[in-house]
Amino acid sequence: MVKRKTAAQGQTLIEVMIALSVATIAFSGIMALLSKSFFYDRVIADQVTATYLASEGIEIAKNVIDHDLPSGNAWGSCLPAGDFMLDYAADCSNFPNYNGNVALKFDPTTERYGYAAASGAAATVFTREIRVTKNVSTPDQITVQSIVRWSTGPAASQSVDLEDVFYNWAK
Repeated sequence: MVKRKTAAQGQTLIEVMIALSVATIAFSGIMALLSKSFFYDRVIADQVTATYLASEGIEIAKNVIDHDLPSGNAWGSCLPAGDFMLDYAADCSNFPNYNGNVALKFDPTTERYGYAAASGAAATVFTREIRVTKNVSTPDQITVQSIVRWSTGPAASQSVDLEDVFYNWAK
């Protein structure tokens, strides 16, 4: 009878070890899934933010182009061709050239992104290039590309590229 009790106790120990191994493997799988889920959540959030920033870049360029008509300037004369860093502080006298090393900053008081270093503004992972193309053969047309670049964690550099064509509607 003693042999049966010892054999049963050994069998219970093996069963507990197997159960712990299965539980550990299942828990590790759940943790890996959660880790990937949090990473992809950040990637998707950055993609959405970048899309809005690219759209905002197009709108800022449009506002600069539309600024010409009420001021009496020729249509499109304020926005030259080239690659720029435009934000809400842009005016006809200030279009810094894009260099790729200056990150957009987020100002929590105005809830705007820009390049100006306001107090309390936090640097982000995003850069925005506004590429303006003017075709000599069609002077009433301006093509604007807004390219937002960023990296999320170990993910390779990503970008969103939006393009819009503006026509001289005042003619």
